[in-house]
Amino acid sequence: MQTIIVPVSGGKDSQLCLQMALQAHGSENVIAVHQSTGYDHPLTNQHLVDMENHYKIKIHITKSDKYDDVFDFVEKVGYFPSSVAKSCTSRLKQQPFAKWLIDNDYCNENYVIWMGMRKDESRARGAKYCTWNDLDEITLQDFSTEYRNNIFSKVKVRLPIVDFLEAEVFDALSVAPINPLYKKGHKRVGCYPCLLARNSEWELAAQDPVGRKNIERLIEIEDKFIADKNPRKLIKIHPTRDVRGLLKGDLLTDTTNSECSWCSI
Repeated sequence: MQTIIVPVSGGKDSQLCLQMALQAHGSENVIAVHQSTGYDHPLTNQHLVDMENHYKIKIHITKSDKYDDVFDFVEKVGYFPSSVAKSCTSRLKQQPFAKWLIDNDYCNENYVIWMGMRKDESRARGAKYCTWNDLDEITLQDFSTEYRNNIFSKVKVRLPIVDFLEAEVFDALSVAPINPLYKKGHKRVGCYPCLLARNSEWELAAQDPVGRKNIERLIEIEDKFIADKNPRKLIKIHPTRDVRGLLKGDLLTDTTNSECSWCSI
């Protein structure tokens, strides 16, 4: 029997993938892994522990050996990730995950990776996965350019909830613990706040003590870039976003953006 590897972010979609894998294949044939950026909300970290207890399974952790967290990454590369330079995903998630797969000898036909992408999440994902169904499989090598090495040519990727609607995901998790950030209004519960998140996510993060502290740290880095005359200095994913105003209780002036550029894993 194949072993199912489930990358879990702490969000509902990857959690449902884990739940379905355990129900279908049993814990002895499922491996859960969290790709840590060192930038998760403490509630997300606690939720991962709650998931371990609820599902009776260990969640392995991958982490970059080059960057401590998102702040360290931004300072070392000298720019903030943007919609055209999303290297935070590659450096902090995909590369450590690829190393973990190799180190544990998971790069063969005995392993299938279940990922929680859904067509319903955004227009971009709806277009990208429009021809997919829940049984389709492709190689990890074909799934993302980050895994272009031939060593990943035998590992398969499947999207078991690609056709699920958001309400169906929550219904399927009705008796399981849910990340508390959803109850605070968040739609996205990964990096806090994700530098590519929609404005509403930043507004909610600014009302949270952890979010405010992280935003303040990002502004400190931005100020340093400005002082150093770094041409790629601004936290400016959406053209009119004023992150400093958030800390004073202002709302972001651009409310038209309905979706963000989500990372690929």
